[in-house]
Amino acid sequence: MACPSVASFLSIHNMCGGMIDRFGTPEQKAKWLPDLCSMRKVFSYCLTEPGSGSDAAALRTRAARSNEGWRLNGTKAFISGGGYSDAYVVMCRSGDNSPRGISTVVVEAGPFRPTT
Repeated sequence: MACPSVASFLSIHNMCGGMIDRFGTPEQKAKWLPDLCSMRKVFSYCLTEPGSGSDAAALRTRAARSNEGWRLNGTKAFISGGGYSDAYVVMCRSGDNSPRGISTVVVEAGPFRPTT
């Protein structure tokens, strides 16, 4: 017997690990991968946005560096495991509107303070 929902949820978690493993710095890998691989922390990725769907080239969520770190501004939708995950791999724009302007930021779950 199989459950497509659980399979999708675990596949997304594993894809987050693959992204961190392939593109992360040694420090990022050491910070995130042990808990991800052991399932002590569950990860989801955030790509889909209202109005642009899952088209990465149409991303509108922005990331800007501030004195405190990075500030994310945008809206994501259809995050599998969104209410359950411990960390989120967020696709966003930190540069221009070309594909080279897309970045990925890992955001730990916590008390978010959305701005209007």
